[in-house]
Amino acid sequence: MSVRPVPQGYSTVTPWIISRDTVQLIDYMKRAFGAEELACLAGKDGSIEHAEVRIGDSVVMMFDARPEWPPTP
Repeated sequence: MSVRPVPQGYSTVTPWIISRDTVQLIDYMKRAFGAEELACLAGKDGSIEHAEVRIGDSVVMMFDARPEWPPTP
């Protein structure tokens, strides 16, 4: 039995966005692209530490920016 390097339901390349406001980004992606929210995990301070949405057959991961991880353009 071989090990599958890509988890089931994910594609070979998965985009990762560092956002100024991940909750707002997820809402936008739902309205604009029909995204399905798969996960949204908040830290103790309320910032989003990890979130995932599915658009079609692709997953997009994201989290809130912080000093050591500035927002991606």
